[in-house]
Amino acid sequence: MIQFLYQYVNKGSLRTLSFVLAIILTLAFLFNFNLFSTQLRTANPFLILFILWGVVCAWIHGIGFKINRTFWQVIFFPYFGYLGFLVAIVVHYS
Repeated sequence: MIQFLYQYVNKGSLRTLSFVLAIILTLAFLFNFNLFSTQLRTANPFLILFILWGVVCAWIHGIGFKINRTFWQVIFFPYFGYLGFLVAIVVHYS
């Protein structure tokens, strides 16, 4: 089932979008490190983990790593990572 879903995500344009999103999010963390560290210090640690997991999923998908094991394909499935990242950002900033 996951291989079937992974075929739809394994497109060049979606990989490019993931790569650009990963670069933007990483630069946002690096250039605003003091702002992020003060805001995330009071945040729930699980929200921070979801944010970092989403960024890692974007890097893995954007660079084009081929994941062979089904377990790791589920863990680093890009849409799950993006959903977790967006939910964490919305919950943290609302």
